[in-house]
Amino acid sequence: MKRILIIGGDKRQMALAALLKEKGYSVCIQGFQKLGVEDEDMETPDYVFLPVPYRNPDGSVKAPFANAKLELESIVRRYPVSVYVLGRCDADAKRVMDGVVRYIDVNDDEAFLIRNALLTAQAAICAYAKYAETALCDAKCLVTGYGRIAKFLCRLLHAHGAKVAAAARKPRDLELIADEGLNPVCMNELRLALPWADVIFNTVPEHIFGEEELLSVRRGVHLIELASPPYGTDLKLAEKCMVNVHVEPSLPGLYYPVSAAKAIAHCFEREELKSWN
Repeated sequence: MKRILIIGGDKRQMALAALLKEKGYSVCIQGFQKLGVEDEDMETPDYVFLPVPYRNPDGSVKAPFANAKLELESIVRRYPVSVYVLGRCDADAKRVMDGVVRYIDVNDDEAFLIRNALLTAQAAICAYAKYAETALCDAKCLVTGYGRIAKFLCRLLHAHGAKVAAAARKPRDLELIADEGLNPVCMNELRLALPWADVIFNTVPEHIFGEEELLSVRRGVHLIELASPPYGTDLKLAEKCMVNVHVEPSLPGLYYPVSAAKAIAHCFEREELKSWN
């Protein structure tokens, strides 16, 4: 029986623990004291599951329900021979885990990325409902970027009856947007499209909203930030320009923890099959 230790994360990790137990794994969890769950230790786990993505902006391990800050270095020192399963294994994590037998980055799995993008897009609709007073069927929605999440989100918004425009840089993406029956916007002309929008969903993880763009957003419009830091805009600049920006991180774990856990488990099982072959 494979032994799995889950450390930190949001409610998807709690759901993942239950799911893996059902599959016959021996599972312990740590970092959920605020939910009334005491830490469980495990001597030499075969796998250590970290959050997806694994880190906060300050470098600490994402553990919103832990009583204390968790650091990757101390975890690796404690479990030096385990295989680590995590999301977005960056240069800092690779440096810390130098010498670890193996790690699995779920973000290297295209099937996981597609599933996670769909869950994020569906959860973005829920996030919109927190702030909106207008139904999507009466809303004009602008989506910036046209990657995995944006593609799913545009289709979902369109299916809800919204008028949808999508901003992209690549000519092929602009053609795809038009072919989907949506309004294509060249990213270089973003400022011209912003006054049209009732709500903006950003998926671009870099500053595309400068002061000129932010001043073009109508008062009262909500900008829902789905991207990773540094986000689509400088948050202080947005506040100065009186734009309502709502940062919505880790949406699958917040709204659909069971489905998000299944996506991680399926990725893990695919990696296990590779190791057997």
